[in-house]
Amino acid sequence: MKRLRIIVAVLLCILSFQAFCTAADKGKCVKVRNLNESALVFKGGEQLSFAIHYKWGVINADVAKFSTRLDTTVFNGRKVFHASMSGATQKFYSSFFTVDEKLDSWFTRDGLVPLKFTRKAQEGNYTCTNLYSYIWNTGNTHIKASLNNSRKGDYYADIPLDKCTFDIPAMFYFMRNMDVSSLTVGGRYPMTFAVDDDVYTLHFIYYGKEEKKISGLGVVKTLKFGFQVVAGDVFSEGSDLYAWFSDDANKIPLLFVAPLKIGQVQGRLVSAKGLKHDFSSLVK
Repeated sequence: MKRLRIIVAVLLCILSFQAFCTAADKGKCVKVRNLNESALVFKGGEQLSFAIHYKWGVINADVAKFSTRLDTTVFNGRKVFHASMSGATQKFYSSFFTVDEKLDSWFTRDGLVPLKFTRKAQEGNYTCTNLYSYIWNTGNTHIKASLNNSRKGDYYADIPLDKCTFDIPAMFYFMRNMDVSSLTVGGRYPMTFAVDDDVYTLHFIYYGKEEKKISGLGVVKTLKFGFQVVAGDVFSEGSDLYAWFSDDANKIPLLFVAPLKIGQVQGRLVSAKGLKHDFSSLVK
């Protein structure tokens, strides 16, 4: 069960992008479309659910689930989105090892500027919490972080902040509004985010358009991306994670596939509700 423990923990990190980071590339932003609320690819009320599947030897099953929800609300007098992400092992596998992640982010409806972030996580006996307040004062921008984990107890940090730095949910929604027409096939691009008490950079490669057969959906027009993973206990040297997003006005993630040192993991979309646009990328 030790292998399962490692893999399930990593699976939930995959959809929150924590497994693919290096030192931050400061000052680099991905080009995005108009970020006025009316021009965004999503709207309040959107809900996405994913199944996370692991295959190795006799194990060939969905072992975890992941979901995202976006609502509209008001925060300190400002109109904002409240994004919630949650992931957990399926009940059967939780009897061997519990993984439970809950991420919440509040960011402006116009501009997607992050204002607040919380994280509550349990991985086996390890627990941690994050509370971020974004300070956007001219000349003194930073993230004021109140943190706790079961190893260190309570502690605090001031985290560097610029216009290219996001928390994980805010980065997910920001990324979906990329200006795809500005991307070069084969080009490598950074996305910078903060988690716990540090700042990291996720690098992705754009592979272009592809018609992809996806279980439960059929053949779909997609945009294919590759994420360069960090070799270690779980990922082998030179392995990449591949992800496919809908090639329509919604830009929702549909599938990811990652080879591990032991087996393979896949995540697939199982339901999408409250989309802003018709799901027009379905071919058949």
